[in-house]
Amino acid sequence: MAKKSFYIFLTTLLGVLLFLILHRVIVFLYLYLVAVGYIGGGDYYQFLAIDYFTLSLALLGGAWYGIWLGMYWFDKVYTQKSHGGLANHLASSYFYWGKPKSLPAKMSAVKQRLEKDLWELESLAKTTSVESQWPEPKVRKEVRKRAPKKLKA
Repeated sequence: MAKKSFYIFLTTLLGVLLFLILHRVIVFLYLYLVAVGYIGGGDYYQFLAIDYFTLSLALLGGAWYGIWLGMYWFDKVYTQKSHGGLANHLASSYFYWGKPKSLPAKMSAVKQRLEKDLWELESLAKTTSVESQWPEPKVRKEVRKRAPKKLKA
């Protein structure tokens, strides 16, 4: 439990810092455009009020994002064990520990796996029976239109 709490705390901190950086970049670009004269600037106190309001929104959004990110990746890495984490990714990508290194070795490993999967698929196909999902089509009656009556001239 302490591991999960610490993990979520660190990802929350990461989210807050990322959103803070994003907010500051946007404010910098806005002030640059005001200084160049591309857009008109408002009152200084009005800018401060908007700046503090958007800063608080960015910090809250960053905290929410960090908590969500921490819960999502903690579940992926530690509960489901479907992702080995950063160390496993680096080790499997850049170091050789029992995995095929050359392309022909990788191709033969893939070929063996494919053959195994095909044999499993064939045995599965033999055990299942195929039933017809569609009913027999109904024969429709032939309908003929009556000829229009001749009009008296």
